[in-house]
Amino acid sequence: MKILICSDGMPSTETAIQLGASLAGSLKAETTLLGIAETEQDELPLRDALHTQAQSLHGHGISPEIIVQSGEPVRQIVDQTSKTSYDLVVIGARWTGAVGEYWRSKTTYEVIKTIQPPVLVAIGEREQLKRFLVCTGGKEFIEQAVQFTGRLAAAVNASVTLLHVMAEPPAVYADMVRLEENVDQLLESKSELGTNLRRQKRELERLGVSADFDRDRHITGAGTASPLHHG
Repeated sequence: MKILICSDGMPSTETAIQLGASLAGSLKAETTLLGIAETEQDELPLRDALHTQAQSLHGHGISPEIIVQSGEPVRQIVDQTSKTSYDLVVIGARWTGAVGEYWRSKTTYEVIKTIQPPVLVAIGEREQLKRFLVCTGGKEFIEQAVQFTGRLAAAVNASVTLLHVMAEPPAVYADMVRLEENVDQLLESKSELGTNLRRQKRELERLGVSADFDRDRHITGAGTASPLHHG
């Protein structure tokens, strides 16, 4: 596996370094530390910060390749991921608000939208990955996300929660709602959702992530949610 960790040398990237190190060390991944200086004046302090961050990675048994680029951050990340194929890109971000399209920075959103590899956005302070949440509509297009998350979770001995959220249907579908609220019945059913969730469960087990189901929690809002916990 190849992991790209992006840094501008600012404190907001420290969580990205810690989480990237945790994953890369467990996965024995080939790791690149990409430093991006937006101006010439930023380059010297950036190199100093990258040296410190590389030492942190060394502490996890990782010897990163260090690349320093200058220019607009999104363009530099796009260029790097175009030249080299990465399995995961890790970036740091600052929390900008609880609501709205850009609850993370606009730059973060542009990176997620533009590049091909999956992106792990590290916001706030966290040094370990213990639980993953996969939001599934029960369709087949989520399979790659389940497989990839399972690989990461197995590597760091984390749990995975599959969260299925169903928009509230008309009353005529009340039987379907009751079925989805009963996890055991849903998984034993021949419905498309039940079939797909069983397959996702088996895939997690194949990857070494033990699977069980939490039937006690319900989340209500615009619809009804049935959290399926894999631990």
